[in-house]
Amino acid sequence: MGLANEKIISQVEDLLTGRVVIPSIQRDFVWLRPDVRDLFDSLYRGYPVGALLLWKTNLTVPFKTAAVVQTAKSQHQPLYLLDGQQRLTSLAWVYRPESKADGRLIDLRFDVRTEEFVNPSAVQRKDPLLFPVSLLLQENAQFYQVLRDAGVSYESPDFDNWTRRLQKVNSIRHHQIAVITHESDDYEEVAELFARLNKGGRRLSKGDLVYSAIAARWSDGLDTMDAFHQELQDSDFALNREAVLRLMSLLAGTGAHHIKLIGAEIDEAALKEAWQATEAALRLAIDFLRADCSIPRSEILSSPNLAIVPALLLHERGGNLRPGEAESLRRWVYTAMAFSHYSLQVEGKLEAEYRLIRARGGDDLFVELIRRASGPRSADSSLHPRDLEQKYSTHPFFRLLYIAALRGGARDWATNITISDQPMNTGAKIEFHHVFPRARVQPVYAKEEWNSLANLAFVTGRTNKMISSRLPAAYMQDIAGERLTEQWIPDDPELRSLDRFPDFLAKRRALLVDVLNRMLELPAHTGLTAHQDTDELPDDEAVIAEDGATPTLLRPQIQELRTEQGVEIHAVYEGQTARAFYDPSSRVVTVHSGPGRGAYESPSGAAAAVVRAVNPDVKPNRNGWGFWTITTTGNLLQSIR
Repeated sequence: MGLANEKIISQVEDLLTGRVVIPSIQRDFVWLRPDVRDLFDSLYRGYPVGALLLWKTNLTVPFKTAAVVQTAKSQHQPLYLLDGQQRLTSLAWVYRPESKADGRLIDLRFDVRTEEFVNPSAVQRKDPLLFPVSLLLQENAQFYQVLRDAGVSYESPDFDNWTRRLQKVNSIRHHQIAVITHESDDYEEVAELFARLNKGGRRLSKGDLVYSAIAARWSDGLDTMDAFHQELQDSDFALNREAVLRLMSLLAGTGAHHIKLIGAEIDEAALKEAWQATEAALRLAIDFLRADCSIPRSEILSSPNLAIVPALLLHERGGNLRPGEAESLRRWVYTAMAFSHYSLQVEGKLEAEYRLIRARGGDDLFVELIRRASGPRSADSSLHPRDLEQKYSTHPFFRLLYIAALRGGARDWATNITISDQPMNTGAKIEFHHVFPRARVQPVYAKEEWNSLANLAFVTGRTNKMISSRLPAAYMQDIAGERLTEQWIPDDPELRSLDRFPDFLAKRRALLVDVLNRMLELPAHTGLTAHQDTDELPDDEAVIAEDGATPTLLRPQIQELRTEQGVEIHAVYEGQTARAFYDPSSRVVTVHSGPGRGAYESPSGAAAAVVRAVNPDVKPNRNGWGFWTITTTGNLLQSIR
């Protein structure tokens, strides 16, 4: 990476002549006139205005039409402007007004009396002492004549002082700016560099960059893609751009690394064809997920990437599954959810799965897909009740149990009306409910017990208020037995007293694990083995409350925060900053910058690693949900639990 100080006007000239171009991953010019004014004021006063970052490459990189008229194509490989588009374009517009591509001139004036730059009103334009900055920037500007033309005589006591001020404006041409030139033929590396530079309030993902690049080569591309995403949003099945682009890239034949869609070999016709296939395949997949898997909205998926394999298979089958394939595909979806299949190595897994779909058929295909989705455990290894210990509302098992309740037609405990994921009546909105209310068990039992998923049920807000803080022994007398059975509540009344709470949890875990084994088509548990892991305990009890303010089953805003790597988070400890990505589906935290680098199974594990790396002499245990901050919102990580 080279660094040099260059005259700022020479960089403007390079932009105007096409020596520097705007890569298609850049967004459009977004500065307003006051931003341009402030830039010139900073240059006039000698304030720093940042550096320019140029990309030098041997690749044939698609670039977009700049917001300035570029008079000639460079005879050499152009340099691509990664950082500084707003500044350099603003300078070009003022320096050479006729270069503004849309023909609408920026009239920036300099008030020689106050040394202020002004975006003049119609009245101010008549003021002879408000000088056009474009005139003052020219190489051979005659400042004496400029003042004389404005009616300022040589004898004026301000003449010499004002001349120096006009010369100072002209000296902006010679302002030295740092120019960093990054040489690389790795497009993915450069896209990541660009994403880190251009946060602008919300970090740009690689998906955003790819969409922008596609739009530069396909005139109606952005409108077409945005319309489809709006359609998904309106149907409550929004998928993030990375997932959709991975599917598009696979269908275009460039693999699951969607950054390859930017390659020059993918022309407008290929992009249109791949996008049409993507839309059609996703519509089929979403219909399958809703109808066959009882997944009513995308937020219930543990990862948006779960829609890709059904889309690929239905695309290959022309929308027609063979006998028995719908059941096998549903089992794959549930298995991939249960074991957080796409928490890591997403692209590699998708490429392998697409090869399988194209190369295999029948039972062999699904046996292998399910084996892969099962992760390190055997594909035929049953879940054990102990697998549900230390699992909470954030675990994928809880989502599967919600799906099971919907599939089974579970009815509300008070109204006896079938629970609906999206009811018209707000009072019928599904909420979490502690079977043994928190207020009663919190003083007696550990949080690992009373906040576990074995103590949770799905009820409406109206029912939640009705139950309030009463113990099951009291309120279950008024609930029909079949209502309790539908949500796998033990039928033994003796287990409903406070002193039998641990026994209730043990019995209900056994019932719940039977439900999960049936959903995953695994053998019933024998009580002999258990593959147990732990789910970090939520510290925010308000996630599951006994009042009408209880949040809904899943948090749609998480979808908006996700990037390709996960939700971007950071923490500052002892003056050192650690940056990381949080995967909401697996809750894995990957620290990629700063102390404690590595992948950790929970936010608290990652927090402890950071503390240990910075200060090994203190106890490293930390509550990760309060340790990490979401970079794009400034809120603590616990805000999206």
